[in-house]
Amino acid sequence: MTTHSSKGTHATRHSSPSEKQLIDDILLLYQLKPSEQAYAHYAPSAVFHDPVSIAQGLDSIKSQFNGMPKLFASSITEKCDILSDESQDRKLALNLTQRYIFKSIIPGKSEGMEKTVNSKVTLWMNMDGLIEKHDEEWDHEGNKSGDDGFMGKMMQARKKVDAKLVEKTVSSDSNKI
Repeated sequence: MTTHSSKGTHATRHSSPSEKQLIDDILLLYQLKPSEQAYAHYAPSAVFHDPVSIAQGLDSIKSQFNGMPKLFASSITEKCDILSDESQDRKLALNLTQRYIFKSIIPGKSEGMEKTVNSKVTLWMNMDGLIEKHDEEWDHEGNKSGDDGFMGKMMQARKKVDAKLVEKTVSSDSNKI
């Protein structure tokens, strides 16, 4: 079995029952349906890193995903496959294609522009099976970090500030969104 991404063709495999539950719950976060069941898969010290932010700690991660319904009218998972060549013990790599429909800024119109994003989502689990690190790489391009020189350090600092701003303005309680 194979899947296609912006980086080419990748080998895939079927999920185990426990992986299926984990993937289904994480996809609910991307589909604007945050829940405590989905967040129960994360360790308290987990880190979420994407091109926009670096959220450190479960409450910050919750704020990131709980904030998505404020921006998007809907979010549809078009494809999600396990990348077999990159998944291993305590690491699960996914090829995710998600279609985001923004809320409209025009009064009386509920939906605005659409954007489809193909990402490589990698989940690293700790010894207890909880997610310690959740990376989302748009177009399967690695996220810039402090290891990428001066500009990487600048981007890393901005992403941490972005996550803190969201954390301060969006509740981590999924019942309050």
